[in-house]
Amino acid sequence: MALAVRQPGTDRSQSVQQGFTREGLSYELSSKTDEQKALAITELAAKGESFVTTHLDHLIAELRRSYSPDVKEAVCKSVMAAGASAAPFYHDLANLIEDNDPQVKYWGCLAIGSIGNAASGSKSRIRSLLQDPSEAVRFGACSALGGIEAEDCAKDLKEKLSDASPEVQGAACLALAKVGAVGAPFAPIVARKLAEPRSRANALKALGLMGIEGGKHCKEVVECLCDDDSETRAIAASVVGKMSDYVRDTPNALNRILEIARDEDGRKRIAATLALGYMGREASVHKELIQDGLFDDFEEDADNALTQGGCSTRMPPSCRKAKCAASAALGRIAAEDQGFGWETAAAQVARLLDDDDWEVKTCALDCLSALGPRARDHVDKVSGQLADEIFIVRAKAASALAKIGDVESVSLNKMADLLEDSCPAVKSAAALGLAELGDDGAEYSHKVFNLLTDISADVRAAAVTALSRMRDRGPYFASVIAQRLREQEEPRVRIAAIEALSALEADPT
Repeated sequence: MALAVRQPGTDRSQSVQQGFTREGLSYELSSKTDEQKALAITELAAKGESFVTTHLDHLIAELRRSYSPDVKEAVCKSVMAAGASAAPFYHDLANLIEDNDPQVKYWGCLAIGSIGNAASGSKSRIRSLLQDPSEAVRFGACSALGGIEAEDCAKDLKEKLSDASPEVQGAACLALAKVGAVGAPFAPIVARKLAEPRSRANALKALGLMGIEGGKHCKEVVECLCDDDSETRAIAASVVGKMSDYVRDTPNALNRILEIARDEDGRKRIAATLALGYMGREASVHKELIQDGLFDDFEEDADNALTQGGCSTRMPPSCRKAKCAASAALGRIAAEDQGFGWETAAAQVARLLDDDDWEVKTCALDCLSALGPRARDHVDKVSGQLADEIFIVRAKAASALAKIGDVESVSLNKMADLLEDSCPAVKSAAALGLAELGDDGAEYSHKVFNLLTDISADVRAAAVTALSRMRDRGPYFASVIAQRLREQEEPRVRIAAIEALSALEADPT
């Protein structure tokens, strides 16, 4: 039976409207219902580490006075987004693992584990939860002990490999991998958990972290490329990459990957192709096999019962479409193999820019970006994507041109025009792309400067970073960049300004 975890209320009609200023959050926490507070905090958590960290004191203050399980869970999610930055408040979170509500205990454990070993003072209390009658609590306790790297709890975690719940067994597998060398000797037991679908994903992740002991089981990992579950196949592919040295030296494992890459089942072909890509340079001798995938029209449905029900997000296109998988794999190999002999691959990938599928185009652009100057013969084709109707294609094209370099004035003008695009992501990509193009891109510094007052904080942050990278012109913008440090500015922009000023100070020119 799968873990049942209650989620805070998600009525979008009650969503926070005024933005997450400190004053706005204070208003939400002082005047709204518990359900509305939980929603506001959950939305804040989704904004990422730097944003959450700015508001942590408010969130912990609310945690101290709240009796609502929904609010407690939402605060834990925010702490998980903040990670180690929440260390000063771990005592407050440790109190949650003694809550009467098992779900609160579960989320409290996950939050403590996300802080890392700075929260190791709560180890004894978490350890006791390994015997809790709640499956969710035992799962959380394993996760927390792994997160705080509790080496002296390895034997306790090993016992949980025999837990009645396969999910708890999986959590114990991953925790043993995270506690370091003391957990590695249990790799053979962890490998046996690959036979259970409900513990398989975490067992795979664990083996990928167990170094040589995990690598001894690379053949079993390779077989998981044929799993019926798309997420498990994707995890197996990434773990193969972590074990690339062992796969290379285990002929049965490598030959099996090559065999799966030619399988009749397109799902398996995709998984094997991704696995070769994750192996990087170790798989460069097999890039012709991967290139065959650029002509493979297989696509797996993006939606299933879990995605339609809101229980899971869609898998990325590289895990669903053979052409995308091949592009992604070639891009990863190209990033590590900086040698020559990529002309055919570059031409075949560039051909995908004529595809009607925008996901195929974006994956092709990522690959050409990884190829960099080796894709120079295809600059015109990449430049043509700057006018695509899909915003992410325009953004990827700008980034790819910056990596390829040697951009002619016509393409430079097109990139500069994107600084006035309606999409913030495109404007950001264009600004950063121009900064990478050296003196040619710096000719448009005045247009990038105008983005410092853009309504989007992401665009303002990108403009700050871009201006600081424009070589000789960067120092002239130091004073306006410094103005972005004011307290009213968004945290991500202030962080970008600090990093930019530091870079300008360190630049010997």
